[in-house]
Amino acid sequence: MLPTMEQDERESALKELRTIPIVGEKVAEPLYMLGIRSVKELIGRSPEDMYGELRTMKGYYVEPCILNQLKVAVSMAAKMK
Repeated sequence: MLPTMEQDERESALKELRTIPIVGEKVAEPLYMLGIRSVKELIGRSPEDMYGELRTMKGYYVEPCILNQLKVAVSMAAKMK
C-alpha cells in the first residue's frame, strides 16, 4: 500500500487525466504507469510509443484497443490546452 502522500498524488493525477474525454480508469491507469501526471504532459506524446512502452512492461497485459484510445486521448489533450 502506498503512503498517504503518494496515494493522494496518484489519485489527484488520475482524476485530472480522467477530465480528458474518453479517458476512464482503464486509460488513466496506464498513462499514470508511463509517468504522465497531467493533461499537459500528454500533449505531443506519441500514442504508438506509449503503447509500445506499455507492451514491454513486465507482467502488464495491454489490450490492442488501448492504442486507439491513446490516439484519441492525445488528440483531445491538445484541444484542451
